[in-house]
Amino acid sequence: MIGAGLSGLAAAACLADAGVHVEVFEAASAPGGLIGTLRTPEGLVERAANAFVWSERTARWFERLGITPQFASDRSRRRFIFRGGRPHRFPLGAGEAASAVVHAASAWVGGRMKPAGRESVAAWGTRVMGPAATRSLLSPALHGIYAAPADRLCAAAVFGARGRRRGRTVSAAPPGGMGEFIERLYERLRGQGVSFTFDRTVDALEPGVPTVVATNAVAAARLVAPHAPALGDAIRAVPMNCMVTATAFFPPRADDLHGFGVLFPRDSHVAALGALFNADVFEGRSRHRLETWMYGADSPDGLPPESDLGAQILRDREKLAGRTDEPISVYATRRAPALPVYSAAILDVRDRLADLPSWLALSGNYLGRIGVSRLLEIGEEAAARLAASGRAA
Repeated sequence: MIGAGLSGLAAAACLADAGVHVEVFEAASAPGGLIGTLRTPEGLVERAANAFVWSERTARWFERLGITPQFASDRSRRRFIFRGGRPHRFPLGAGEAASAVVHAASAWVGGRMKPAGRESVAAWGTRVMGPAATRSLLSPALHGIYAAPADRLCAAAVFGARGRRRGRTVSAAPPGGMGEFIERLYERLRGQGVSFTFDRTVDALEPGVPTVVATNAVAAARLVAPHAPALGDAIRAVPMNCMVTATAFFPPRADDLHGFGVLFPRDSHVAALGALFNADVFEGRSRHRLETWMYGADSPDGLPPESDLGAQILRDREKLAGRTDEPISVYATRRAPALPVYSAAILDVRDRLADLPSWLALSGNYLGRIGVSRLLEIGEEAAARLAASGRAA
């Protein structure tokens, strides 16, 4: 097993449960990858995702680890998009909403709802929903999930993922934060005899040795290329973005905006992708006002510098709240690279997965499904692939 992020740990757990001896090599000094929770004097700080989408699969994992889930509060149903200088639960005007309905009805009747070839999300949205709905509703919503603008996202890659959920989703997390899930899973694996070697970068795979590569796309491309060259090239072509999340604690005020959080369209003159109000989502996370501000860029140079991060949050917060308040504390996590951009390159990766030799499996967020709940699913599938090949791992 190469990689001890969430999907790698999930694959290792499935193999260990099947009685397979598993060795895990991880380049970082601890398990979890992007996922982790800081326990600070002010409250819990999530380094990345703050919850799972609840499903039968996640319920099984929580039960497996003996974790009682904490479900998101009713207040978290309030989600906002910033437009015209203030947050809106629905950012379209009456005329724009009517235009979106007309566009969607016309596309439905004409059989044009599905993405056409490799068109971008921006092009698909303009064609199916109209420009206003694309600019002020669809684009910021997807920007908040994929950390990339709609004109860089491929509609077929974003909307073509199998098993897409319908209806309202329910979020859940361990009471101690997402890091508790990683810690419980890691300790369970150690108890099953799984060995871990940290601070170890694997430069090459030994052919024929059953292996799951559960790294980011950059490392996976390098490891896969000698054994499946076309697939390695496809993975290497997946663009990566860089992220910084900064969790700031403020004194609570009566006029604070409450809900899940707020997303910022690209034309809002706010640098952040969005702000998450985690103490509103899960009760008991802090006695203070807790806001996690998210910034993304194509390269580290496009992120707010460390020296200006606090000031940038205050500038963005002033546009949102109309006031400046000095934070009690700020905790930042910088990732470069962080997430794959769901461009058309994701389709090429999907098309070349059959090139993998039977002894090799992949597990990662560049495989066409994104989000922590999907990583559990992908990890399970990677383990099942090796098991189906009749080999140990």
